[in-house]
Amino acid sequence: MKIYLVGGAVRDKLLGLEPKERDWVVVGSSPEEMLSKGFKQVGKDFPVFIHPKTGEEYALARTERKSGHGYTGFNFNINSKITLEEDLERRDLTINAIAQDDNGNLIDPFNGQKDIEKKQLKHVSHAFSEDPLRVLRIARFKTNLKNFQIARETINEIKNIKESGELDYLTGERIWLELYKSNNPFLFLRNLEDLDVEYIFPGYKQVSDYFIDDLNKLLSISLFMHKCIDNLTVFCDKLKVPNEYKDLASLLNKSKEEIISYKPTENTISHLILIIKNLDIRKSDRLENFFTIINRDTKYVEFFRELIQKIKIYKLCSTDLKKSGKDIQKIIQDAHYNIARQHIKEYLEKSKV
Repeated sequence: MKIYLVGGAVRDKLLGLEPKERDWVVVGSSPEEMLSKGFKQVGKDFPVFIHPKTGEEYALARTERKSGHGYTGFNFNINSKITLEEDLERRDLTINAIAQDDNGNLIDPFNGQKDIEKKQLKHVSHAFSEDPLRVLRIARFKTNLKNFQIARETINEIKNIKESGELDYLTGERIWLELYKSNNPFLFLRNLEDLDVEYIFPGYKQVSDYFIDDLNKLLSISLFMHKCIDNLTVFCDKLKVPNEYKDLASLLNKSKEEIISYKPTENTISHLILIIKNLDIRKSDRLENFFTIINRDTKYVEFFRELIQKIKIYKLCSTDLKKSGKDIQKIIQDAHYNIARQHIKEYLEKSKV
């Protein structure tokens, strides 16, 4: 049994980046031996094992043969005689097909180091076109690795994938995962456009350039969905988008433009109350994320924050609580109206100073 560090960890070290995770390939072993050493198998028919202490993935060296559609349509050969070079040959890109032994020596049969120097994303073999997921992966690598370009011959392989119809078999969950792993969802979609495969995003509208370097993952993807996806429901259903992303994008669709276009005046009190109602101020975290996103587009974020805080502080008195539901609703509406009116008045007076 020989164990090698492979894939992204080796690539990132060569790029001067901090590896996010480490993956290992095991040559000359078997499932029985791995299990006897305390490893836990990921799936019954999948030759990947979890280290009992580190939790890192150890995969048996394998070759693959196309047997069906999509990225799961493969049969594995995990014969203990499979070599490291044969395992590396099944990988997608040369920069991901470099291994490192326990002495730090690099094994690079497909010149991945040279392609790192050239900042080139190049497929390892013609087997690249058998897996449609690799189209998304190469778009993600082009997004995340600055100034890297896709080799001309690899673009031809991508054309083969498009013509094969295999992209239709990508699951929404894997599309979401590649979008999530990208550092910039807007650039990720731009790269898919360049490859003429942006249609894999259901409800796609257009790419919109947007500066998002200071936004975290939740905010940047939610903003992306707001600006680039025409049918949010279709997109979220297909990709199984987590609710926190869907809800924030929905709020942006519902209220962003209205708040950006709002200007405080004595004649806009009722409109202001309606805007506040649509924000659903009970969900504080979502609301703060919303304001963080729109902060660059309007100077009135603090105006809204302060008003919302005043509305939250307001409480019914004990006498009012004893009244009917209809009467209580009227009292609350009147109170919120008066709070908004006074807030606008104070803001306008302060603005004159």
